[in-house]
Amino acid sequence: VAARVTGETDITPTKALGPVTQMIYGAITPGNLTGNIMSANVSGGIGLHAADLLTTLKTGWLLGAKPRHQIYAQLFGVLAGAAIIVPLFYLVVPIAKLGSDEWPAPSAIVWANVSKAFVNGIGALPWSAKMGILVGATFGIGMTLIEKVVSKKVKAWLPSPSAIGLAMVVPFSNSLAMFLGALVAFVVAKRYGKFEKYTVPIASGLIAGESLMGIGITVYEKIYLGH
Repeated sequence: VAARVTGETDITPTKALGPVTQMIYGAITPGNLTGNIMSANVSGGIGLHAADLLTTLKTGWLLGAKPRHQIYAQLFGVLAGAAIIVPLFYLVVPIAKLGSDEWPAPSAIVWANVSKAFVNGIGALPWSAKMGILVGATFGIGMTLIEKVVSKKVKAWLPSPSAIGLAMVVPFSNSLAMFLGALVAFVVAKRYGKFEKYTVPIASGLIAGESLMGIGITVYEKIYLGH
């Protein structure tokens, strides 16, 4: 699921995968809050890394890199991440404010709320939640099966269950930004075909630049302004 959604939307549904496992463990081990949260953590983490490894290995292969060398680089990244990212996280993110408007932590909040909902088993969920799970599962499975039997011409007009599901679990601002970016890319491809090759690098630069600038501003405020 993670690999397919990443291939179709370029976003790995880490936050969305966790509650699926939580629902299963809520039925298997009702009342086990710790196990329920850990099931989401494990499944979400595995999905995230599986999809990311697929994209990075393919990118390296297209550039002529050997898979063995990429694995070495990834193992080095584990050490570098543990040495740099963990201290930086504690410096940048105020743990006491996680879940607030300033630091919403949507993935953590979703998993926490789902764990609380499933801790007493699926039977404890309200009727509306059960119907929502049934409708969502039916739609996702149904659209996936329909894609297998229709022609390519019809398939091009079918809505993507992955994209629809993703839009329901990310903030509206993110969905709107994705839509506007895709619309701009579509116009560029249709009217200015020779510039289409710059679409992905520019989009990637905007995403990475926003993240790095946000971290830089936060570190500056903490160190120099004492906030």
